[in-house]
Amino acid sequence: MKRVFTLTDRAWLGSCLQYKWQNTLGNYIAVAGSDSSVKIFDRHGQRKNELNLPGRCVGMDWDKDGDILAVISDKSSSVYLWDANVNKTSQIDSGMRWAGLTHLKLYFHSTHTRV
Repeated sequence: MKRVFTLTDRAWLGSCLQYKWQNTLGNYIAVAGSDSSVKIFDRHGQRKNELNLPGRCVGMDWDKDGDILAVISDKSSSVYLWDANVNKTSQIDSGMRWAGLTHLKLYFHSTHTRV
């Protein structure tokens, strides 16, 4: 296996990390540690964006096309979204708490997109 790059964020030392490669294209990797943030890197290891969460990341996944990253936090009812096409973040208040939740599907009628 070839090493592409190394993540050296000091906040992650000794912690268990979650990560998700972008679907289809694989241009981005999203990484969450114990520092209540999700950092998004391109395939060369350059940081593209950072989502600061109110608590620990308990889940994240890309939509089927790899355009939108959805992230949930244990201390918020919001779903945090990052759009890879325009490098923009947004959030949607779901009114739900995420502790113990393992699967969630969102459908945006305006764009006919599933996350």
